[in-house]
Amino acid sequence: FMLSLAFAACKKGDTGPAGEDGVDGINGINGNANVAQYSFGALNLQTLSFGQLQVSTTKDTMENSTWLVYILYQPLDRWYFLPGPGVGGATVYRVSMGHLSGKVNLYIDKTGPGENYSKAKVVRIYNSNSFAGGRVASQGSDGLPRVDITNYEAVRRYYNLPK
Repeated sequence: FMLSLAFAACKKGDTGPAGEDGVDGINGINGNANVAQYSFGALNLQTLSFGQLQVSTTKDTMENSTWLVYILYQPLDRWYFLPGPGVGGATVYRVSMGHLSGKVNLYIDKTGPGENYSKAKVVRIYNSNSFAGGRVASQGSDGLPRVDITNYEAVRRYYNLPK
């Protein structure tokens, strides 16, 4: 029901160890040890009063991570970012979370009739730094542009996540 993918820390262009023949190994894949993607099956928010997605992790990781939630409306092949309106705008969703028994429970509440979604994905970004009273910048400290978190495909490409 749930698939968890974590990526090893590799810098772009890292080279693997030398092989037995003395030739350097192949370049490692781009990745980020602080990002994980969790995939879920169908979520019928039309018949449920609320949706629930669970991820096994510690309370510390829950509290020190950014959690992004997306739902796929397959007839249009379109991902919707939560919180926000669903397909057609008739339903507005919000997300809350809590930690219990070694799991983060992400609750999807709705105002409106709800719709039937074919997939859900959660992207967890472990925050290596936290600042009090900060402001949103147009680019990160690494000089790279900020990613549009409301767009699943942009997040997937930015963090090199599988489809």
